[in-house]
Amino acid sequence: MAVDEKTVMDALVQMKRTGNLLNELWDLTQQLGQSIDRNDQVSTQMLIAMREEPLGKLQDADQALRDQLEALPDREAAAGLAAMLNGGPPADQAQRVQNMLCEQVASNHRRLKQVMELDRMLNQRLGRERSAYQ
Repeated sequence: MAVDEKTVMDALVQMKRTGNLLNELWDLTQQLGQSIDRNDQVSTQMLIAMREEPLGKLQDADQALRDQLEALPDREAAAGLAAMLNGGPPADQAQRVQNMLCEQVASNHRRLKQVMELDRMLNQRLGRERSAYQ
């Protein structure tokens, strides 16, 4: 059985939320880099704390998607949705909403890579030999 449009739409809504949270995290991470450049320890600590909220919400969104997959009674449909959520192609190229989901997943993946790379660089600058990335 194919993945129904409502299921894909629900996943798309979660992925759009995830995209917004990743953009918020990107912005906060850039601000963190600027505060490190200024050697502004108060702003640095504040921005590190502020990043916790979108990170928590990202975990919640990820869990909501996992719950959605587990709730699908059709294992074939669940596998098709999981493949799209993991960066695979649309299960049905003709379905516009599936294409939109796959595009959003790809966009989120690109933004996540940007955030992770910037975070890695900042962590190394901030922690030097105590960096989590060493």
